[in-house]
Amino acid sequence: MQFKTIFDEELNVPCAGCVVMDNSKFKDGRIYQSKFWDLSQDFEIAYPGMMVISPLRHVSNYIDLTEEEVRELHLLAKHCKMVLSEIFDCSKFANMFYEKPNGHIHFVIIPLHGLVKIENKYAVLAELMAKMSELRQDKENMIMVVETIAKLKEYFSVISL
Repeated sequence: MQFKTIFDEELNVPCAGCVVMDNSKFKDGRIYQSKFWDLSQDFEIAYPGMMVISPLRHVSNYIDLTEEEVRELHLLAKHCKMVLSEIFDCSKFANMFYEKPNGHIHFVIIPLHGLVKIENKYAVLAELMAKMSELRQDKENMIMVVETIAKLKEYFSVISL
């Protein structure tokens, strides 16, 4: 399957989530790799701070994760949110967990920092996803994405989970 990243990289892989297991792909968006997980900027949506946490092995169902993987996932998500809350001066996040058929599970963290105005507080995720495409080609937005990645990399360079 063909994918195009926000950094104009062409990826031809059967599972988009498995991109993170090959360290030669999507280097610009990678922030941190722990023992079990990869933390990266979402490679399809250029929303500053939209982080994706993916397992380093192909897992398609949450119940297939080990206890150790689950503990590390939650610790990584907590640290990520702490840093994002400082970067964007925000305290609220939208969180999504995906289990796609024949795909790679992943956990998404979206800081609600006002870049996209949300009209309905009960439909945050639906509204965010509907408005994401308008952010993809915005030059200022991409500058924010790159700056956010750099700040997150700096933080995670001195931490060990």
